[in-house]
Order: sequence, then structure tokens, then C-alpha cells
Amino acid sequence: MARATDPRPDPPSSVKDSGFSTPSLDRALAVLRCLGSASGGLTLSEIAGRLGLSVNFVYRVTQSLVAHGYVIRDAGKRFSIGPQLLSLCQPVVDDVPLTEAALPAMHWLSEQTGEAAHLGIISGHEGIVLERVVGRAMIKFYVERGTRFPLHTSGPGKAMLAFMPDAERDAVIAGMKFKRYQPWTISNRKDFLKCLDEVRQSGWAVDAGEHLEGHHCLGAPVLDTTGTAIASLWITGPSQRLPEDRMVNLAPAVKQAARLAEAALGRREVVE
Repeated sequence: MARATDPRPDPPSSVKDSGFSTPSLDRALAVLRCLGSASGGLTLSEIAGRLGLSVNFVYRVTQSLVAHGYVIRDAGKRFSIGPQLLSLCQPVVDDVPLTEAALPAMHWLSEQTGEAAHLGIISGHEGIVLERVVGRAMIKFYVERGTRFPLHTSGPGKAMLAFMPDAERDAVIAGMKFKRYQPWTISNRKDFLKCLDEVRQSGWAVDAGEHLEGHHCLGAPVLDTTGTAIASLWITGPSQRLPEDRMVNLAPAVKQAARLAEAALGRREVVE
């Protein structure tokens, strides 16, 4: 089972003192921040090393976080952000959580395309994956929940920014680094804004290996009643299965899935 990974080394972390004499809480929050910046998860010793904490302390903190669902541990004893923490940062519309509303649309999209379907939002100056539905292909290609991703290289990032109010969009873009991962990566604000104009006209956006070569994705925004993006739905797969011409053909299905999610949130009627 192939999973998309980020080749960037994760930056070193540190424990920040809140100034309110809560060292244990400060260190526990540092563990969460550390895991939030590591898309592939971290072992106990890796967390301890990055934060300068004892393995014993990190063990106790992670066990408590796992018990509450804020952190998960895989078979390789690597820890990553869990569903309970992700649920705290998702939009809720009329008491309906975004992931709950979007899951049927994601299953539909995965069935229609055969690829993994994902749901994500903007968090700070990056995107974050809230939920995913694994596709039916023999070689599965998906991104784990909690993975953070650059906005300027991703289909969902472009889709969400293209449908945000100008002031809000500009504030997000101001904090983006426009790192060039590939020779064809958009690496400046002027070209990125031009790309967003095109996305707004079409209603969908792609990543043709702009971040990870050979990894393609196709996304559409989930909109509220004002036409502002609150999330994005997208599919992802290897370039051999999702060449650019096929992504163009699948764009209507991705847009339809986004409309289904909006309808489930009670925000929009689905137009067949």
C-alpha cells in the first residue's frame, strides 16, 4: 500500500514556556506541535530528541494522548495526530461536523474514480487532511489524516484559496513560502494569483507533481452559502493513473462530490 510522503526534513521543535507555571501542559502541547509538523509520524525517541525531553516523560504524555484519541500509534510504534484532535479543527455547520457531512460524498467520489478521496481545510498557511477514503485500486495511493501540505503546490490548496475573500486569501498567501519542490512548481505570488484566477473560472484545480513528482491530485472547493470555500474534496493517485487529460475528464465528478458535501451540510442544492 503506497502512501504519499513529504521528502522535506521536519524542522526542529522546542518547548515554549507559556509563562503561567504549567510546565507539564507546555511540554504536552509541544509534543502535539511536534507531531503536527511530522507527516510520517515520530517514534518516542524522535519526539524526545526533537524537544529535548526525557523518553520517560514523552512515553507518559503519548500514552495519555492515545487514550483520549488525540494521538494514534501505528504498528511501527510511530505516533501521529489522531482523529479526536482533527475533529476540533473542522468546521461545524448547523451542528453537523464537516467530516460527517462529507464522508458519503467521498465514498461516492472514490467509487466513481477508483482513487482515494480526501477532505481537508486550510490551517494557518498550510493545508491539513481531515479525512480520507482509500480507493479500490490494487496499488493504493493516499495521504494520511493529519498530514499537512503546502497550499501553492496542491490541488485542494489552490481550490480553497481561489474561493476565499480577497483579504482572507491575501493574509494566507502573505505567510506562504512558495518553496520550489520541482522545476515546474509555482514559486512566486504573481504567478500563483494568476493560477487562482484560472481555478476560480473552472471550479477545480490540479497538482501535476508540483510537490512530489509522480503524485497527482485533483480538487474542488466545498463552499458555504456566500460562495466562500470552507474545505476541499480531492482525489489523489500516481501520475500513470491520473495523467492530466484524465484529470480534466474527472473534474466534473470531483465538483459534483463537493456539491454533495455542501448539500449534506444544508448549504446548497445539488444540480444534476
